[in-house]
Amino acid sequence: MTENNTKLTFPAIFAETVRKFGERNSYAYVGEKPRTYNESAREIKALMAFLEKFGVQPGDKVALLSNNMPNWSSVYFSITFMGAVVVPVLPDFSANEVSNILVHSGAKVLFVSSSQLAKIKEFQSEELETVILSDNYSVISAADKGLSFDPLAEPVRQYDVSEDDLASIIYTSGTTGRSKGVMLTHRNICFNAVKGKVIQPVDENDRFLSVLPLS
Repeated sequence: MTENNTKLTFPAIFAETVRKFGERNSYAYVGEKPRTYNESAREIKALMAFLEKFGVQPGDKVALLSNNMPNWSSVYFSITFMGAVVVPVLPDFSANEVSNILVHSGAKVLFVSSSQLAKIKEFQSEELETVILSDNYSVISAADKGLSFDPLAEPVRQYDVSEDDLASIIYTSGTTGRSKGVMLTHRNICFNAVKGKVIQPVDENDRFLSVLPLS
């Protein structure tokens, strides 16, 4: 729990932030219009409803292979808000490394940006059922390719995500052998974020500049 008794989970902390700062900008990419927290929350809900159409359940693995873009954050949060597990893949990994990660993680769904599509061109897996283009949420492959993203959709289920639920598996760019997956719970990640303010005090008036891959 945080100091104000907010659970250390992505959906709980994000909901509290939206409640306080809904009309403030949440993030912006160079050359693009900033998104407010309310706008981000709306898209996240629509993505949760979209993932429900493909049968994504709490605990399922959903991979995200994408260069930095506004949709990256929305996809990441929508997965964790459902209690599913996001598997972010570094965009500079080779096609072989990407294939190993998709197989090892057992990803059921993959979001991939157009710039990364070539890396999965030859990839096949019984577990990977759905591939979605992260640029515009169009369906590349699925059992039902007629399904489409509805920006106004609401998720059917109510999700109760706990602090000890697995949130993400991060594959390291190791120097020897295949990449190894680091399993992180909601508490692991959110605790670091909350306590980071002790080292670097921040408030709603501060801005951060990031040039690193979001993965």
